Amino acid sequence: MKKNKLIIVNLNINHLKSIKNIWNNSLPLNIKSIIGKSVISKYLKKYFKSSANRGFGIIKSNRLVGFVLFGNDSLIVKELIKENYLIIIKSFFLNILKLKISKILNYFNVVFFILISQNKEKKLRNFNELLIIGIDNKQQGKGLGSFLIKNSIKKNKKYFLKYKKIYVKTLKSTPENIQFYIKNNFIFNFSLFGRVYLYLNIKK
Repeated sequence: MKKNKLIIVNLNINHLKSIKNIWNNSLPLNIKSIIGKSVISKYLKKYFKSSANRGFGIIKSNRLVGFVLFGNDSLIVKELIKENYLIIIKSFFLNILKLKISKILNYFNVVFFILISQNKEKKLRNFNELLIIGIDNKQQGKGLGSFLIKNSIKKNKKYFLKYKKIYVKTLKSTPENIQFYIKNNFIFNFSLFGRVYLYLNIKK
């Protein structure tokens, strides 16, 4: 394999450690990153148990440098909250003690969003969701995110053609993320509680 050749691979539980490290380091304000690596690990273990979910990674110089997860994680999130509420509460109060205001506000934001988004997202049941994408900090700004999305869909058409569309939600306060998805042919759908929903038509 050439040193800088980019390879798209199907992810599985064996990639958990690499995914977890990229996730935690590149997405510090993600609620699971705030709570801690143990919750990310538990999420990934549950994620890979479902045959409806698909994760893809990008390998460069024999190392995983980015990942994207597609599927449905609503049941996983509910289970995580139920099974780890003490860890979540402990993390919340630790951030209060450390006066991490942005992280504290993130907890409230996520809780309110979960409560108000359930009915709206029922209309998206026939769609596949791009749940999360992460690129190693040292590899960002090199077009790897676009390469990963484009080639993951292209090389796994059989999986994606079962759905009408792929949708993604991202924070309205991150216009760079919105532009990233628009650049990759996602179309604005609607906004809800500080999130922007975009969708991608799957071409046969």
